[in-house]
Amino acid sequence: MSQNKFPAGWDEDRVRRVLAHYEGQTEEDALMEDEAGVEPSEHIVGRSRSPKTRIGSSRIFISHSSKDKLFAELVAAEFGRANIEPWIDSTKILVGDDIIEKIGEGLKTMDLLLFIVSCEALKSPWVDRELKFASRRTIKDKEIGLLPFIIDETPVDALPWYASLLHARRVTPDLTGARNVCHQVREVLRRRAGPSSSEASGEIKFEGDWRLDLLIKPVKLGDWNAAELAALEIVKATDVSGRNELFEILLDYQDFTDEDPRLWGALHTIECCVRLAPWLINHGMISRMANHGNFSVRSSAASICMDLAHAASDRVPLDVVVKLSSYDEDWYVETPANSALKAMARSFPAVLRVFIQRLRSTSPDEREHAVDEIHDIASKEPEILAVEELEDALLYLRSIGDKDASRRLAEALSKAKTVSQKPRYRYGF
Repeated sequence: MSQNKFPAGWDEDRVRRVLAHYEGQTEEDALMEDEAGVEPSEHIVGRSRSPKTRIGSSRIFISHSSKDKLFAELVAAEFGRANIEPWIDSTKILVGDDIIEKIGEGLKTMDLLLFIVSCEALKSPWVDRELKFASRRTIKDKEIGLLPFIIDETPVDALPWYASLLHARRVTPDLTGARNVCHQVREVLRRRAGPSSSEASGEIKFEGDWRLDLLIKPVKLGDWNAAELAALEIVKATDVSGRNELFEILLDYQDFTDEDPRLWGALHTIECCVRLAPWLINHGMISRMANHGNFSVRSSAASICMDLAHAASDRVPLDVVVKLSSYDEDWYVETPANSALKAMARSFPAVLRVFIQRLRSTSPDEREHAVDEIHDIASKEPEILAVEELEDALLYLRSIGDKDASRRLAEALSKAKTVSQKPRYRYGF
């Protein structure tokens, strides 16, 4: 006889009736029922909630589809290591528990609701109710209560209106993505707690790793030889699966302040590690650096992309490089990022359309920036430029009266016309 897959007191018919009840409700009815249904029961141990959330005792409700449970559990594990208490149904709801009551308890006592966004999650009526409750608390408490993270190709505008207004971040559904989620949540909790509450709250602050501190201590600003020696030792610690715990910890050093000398030693060493072992870094890791508030960290991300473009172009995250290559970025960031794009263009000529599109920008500065990059390509590799696309762009620049950009693009075009076009493949069709 097969074992009942439902908790005690539940069967398929009851689940159907509950889901039908949810789907038949209006949004207002659902919110009213949530508010009434999650009042503290006799089983809930009272806990004081100060106006400032304590990071070390924070509870994060993880709202997710059952199809995304593996990733949700990875995130929960990372929260546990960061001294953040995760609320996830796989551990909080036991056989025999009332599912609705338990979820209500979790929602009522949470500090934040983490929404793992996927096409499957958006179909779930359970997830929908959890989101509505969190959005109502966000409005009521006037502080962030809902954090969406997208793990598939779901577009932002597919999210419910109360979630689409938030800054939904995209992460990969793997360990790196889980760590990225944990990092972002800690930042939100830290901002909520205030600048001077870390000691009083018992927050566990990242202080580094003694092994890495010893390795990068000799690495001073601009000392690439010392950085290479440190990187060699770190690369040696890669396990048989290709994972390197030391490198993953080293990435957390990017959050040290400019006053901490370990920041510069870490950034140099990270870049050298990637040169020696490109497989150590992935899209999520580079994206985290590329979105950092410190332009020095973003510069390292751009330099990493430049190195990869020459040695392992298939590992370059094009979306990240395009963002870093923007004309209004810091010079130390956009210069290596644009170098990465130009290096990729030899193998993937379609990348050049990034610059062609920028020639049609409404910003004169962006057009000037784009034509400078095309002019540089024409001086080094004119054979990879598409004459027809340059001619069309030149006509447009002349039509809007941009004389300087027209003159520079005409010079690049003349060089491109003097050489035979480079075929994409040397052999074959």
